Amino acid sequence: MANVKSSSTAPPSGAKTLNAKRLESENRRLRQKNEALKQRNRELDLISQSFLAINSSLELDRVLSKILEAIKNLFGVVGSSIWLKDQNTGEVVCRQAAGLQRNVVKGWRLAPGEGIAGWVSAYGDSVILPDTREDIRHFGKVADTMQVELRSIISVPMRVKGTVIGALQVVDKQVDRFDQSHGTVLEALADASATAIENAQLFEQANREIAERRRAEKKLKKNERELQDKSTALKEVNTALNVLLKNREEDQVHMEDIIVANVKDLVLPFLEKLGRSQLDEKQATYVDIIQANISNIVSPFLRQIPMKFFDLTPTEIQIADLVRKDKTTKEIAQILNASAKTIEAHRNRLRKKLGLTNQRIQLRDYLMTLV
Repeated sequence: MANVKSSSTAPPSGAKTLNAKRLESENRRLRQKNEALKQRNRELDLISQSFLAINSSLELDRVLSKILEAIKNLFGVVGSSIWLKDQNTGEVVCRQAAGLQRNVVKGWRLAPGEGIAGWVSAYGDSVILPDTREDIRHFGKVADTMQVELRSIISVPMRVKGTVIGALQVVDKQVDRFDQSHGTVLEALADASATAIENAQLFEQANREIAERRRAEKKLKKNERELQDKSTALKEVNTALNVLLKNREEDQVHMEDIIVANVKDLVLPFLEKLGRSQLDEKQATYVDIIQANISNIVSPFLRQIPMKFFDLTPTEIQIADLVRKDKTTKEIAQILNASAKTIEAHRNRLRKKLGLTNQRIQLRDYLMTLV
């Protein structure tokens, strides 16, 4: 009886097997969930580190390199690239690339809407492309140049204050390499990258403006120095010219004095002797004319009179010189052996030529101002 009772309380062997399988399945599910959580934590940690790295610099090339390094750590793919819009042409330009044939991709330009990166930059929507052979938007020329067939692409827009500035793109040779989780991570990375890129571009623009301003200031200082040097040189030249002109004037005055002295000492005495000799009336007249002309030529007043009054006749110059010496009309008439009426006529012509008509100024006073 005891053996029979013990047998009736033990679970069936089939039930034990079923419970064990359920427990193993639950443990496996928990392990998978735990691994997924660990993987998610690793991704979040990598994303956090990537954000810090991306925003740690204001140099554009360094920022772009940090972005691609973060993608490599997160995705482990064969290639990635950053495409930015050219504001002048509207094209999308690959500013930086990593992975296979990166030097071929870097600098490549796509027309608006051309290729996956061009399409994403133009329309602002993310694209997860499982197989490039199945989508006409794929621009195969880049891959052909690289001589590598890229089968999977994920590309997300980068925005700054709501405006798309370009695309962040990841490629791989494996078909159906990416899913929505990759898109979510890449979109978060693109948002941080866009802000870092904008800051770096603003910093780069500020540096260019500062450099341009410094170049302008340097050029301005150089021009100021050159102008100052030229001004100094011009002052030196003017000083030298003034010295030369002064020396020339002094030499000219000295030469005139010598000529006047020679004429008075070597010419006029002999003319006076000739005039006192026995000459006929015509010869005496010629001698008088020669003496008068020589006197006019060597007259100090004649040398000092301004050039604008050189249209005066020799007689007018002679009369002007005598007026300046305070000679009256009667005295001048006696000296020149002419009538007072003739001398008065000459005085009136002098006033007219000198611009003194209808002006209240004495002829002598004005002539004194010309010396």
